[in-house]
Amino acid sequence: MQRFEDNVCNQQSGLEIITDPDAFLALRHAWNALWSKADGRHHEAFDVCWLCWTQVAKPRGRRLHCIVYRENGELVLVWPLVSRRRFFWTVLEPLTPGTAEYTSILSAPGASVAIEAAWRAATRYSQADIFNIPYVVKNAPFYDLASRHTGLVATTQHVSAMAFLRNEPDWTAYCSTLGTLSKKKPGAREKRFQKEGTLEIRALDAKDTHAHAQWVDWMLARKREWAERVEKQGPWLDSREYRDFLVNLVDGTHTQPMGILFVMTLDGAPVAASLIGLGHTCINGLIAGFDPKFSRFAPGSIMMERCIKWAWENRMDVDFGIGTEDFKAYWSRGNILPNTSFQIATTRWGKMAFYARGLAKRLADRRAAGARANAGKATMTA
Repeated sequence: MQRFEDNVCNQQSGLEIITDPDAFLALRHAWNALWSKADGRHHEAFDVCWLCWTQVAKPRGRRLHCIVYRENGELVLVWPLVSRRRFFWTVLEPLTPGTAEYTSILSAPGASVAIEAAWRAATRYSQADIFNIPYVVKNAPFYDLASRHTGLVATTQHVSAMAFLRNEPDWTAYCSTLGTLSKKKPGAREKRFQKEGTLEIRALDAKDTHAHAQWVDWMLARKREWAERVEKQGPWLDSREYRDFLVNLVDGTHTQPMGILFVMTLDGAPVAASLIGLGHTCINGLIAGFDPKFSRFAPGSIMMERCIKWAWENRMDVDFGIGTEDFKAYWSRGNILPNTSFQIATTRWGKMAFYARGLAKRLADRRAAGARANAGKATMTA
């Protein structure tokens, strides 16, 4: 554990980089209190981050770098990061389950001093060469710090969507403001599908671990089939660690679960499944899958609508995540948020990594252009 006083005198104040998992676990109570106070998001919750560490990051050989800041003994900031080796370089990145997630800092309101200190700790004291920071919403407190960093090498622009449902007094009235999606009003697809048999959509019991495992395996299998069809393969789809993370996320046998698994059946046969992550006042869609033989009934859209209605009933907003899909703009009523992914070189050696990658790309492009030119000459000769 590294400690930095960072311009404070009180011994109970200051910044630390926690590298010991036991010290990380000891933060649970204070972290939970801060999460509630700061209206924390799903990926910022202690139990979610602990699962990310124990189920995914640690088994993959990552090193823990959890930045914390205290004022007069009170925890006011937590930023869990991990490092890994990539060829000859050390890469620092957020602690995640291995999928693309937002980057944010859990902090108390008005903690600007703590945020700046945490940023310095990540970019100066972590002993990493490269800092990857995916999906930072533009109004994030450290967005400007990343944008102005002298080591900034590359940025990528994205958008996300959010539906603010907590202030919607009436579900029918809210739906009436949406119009149609693919020429269908809310509820129409489900009514059509109900004509095919007994359609059931329900949330699994938080303590039914056997059903959790069965449905997560089924959902991941459908997702792999989808990825193959659309040629969007991701290593997390075949990851045992990610599968176990999802199963544990919805397990309510020991603690409050941080996710809910919704399932859909027709005459008892699996049709679709969707797993949502629970934040303090907001849910996140994490992963979903459906049987393609029912695709003409749009079971994914039906399930999405049910999950959104569940959020409204429980006074929760809905974060649809990164992407430009039509349904996200539709249900959020066009509430689209800009996001940026940053790649920062924190050392000169880190800058060499980006230079080497750029050089390799240019050489590959040159070889590809040469191959196309030779192929064209051969065609003309023939």
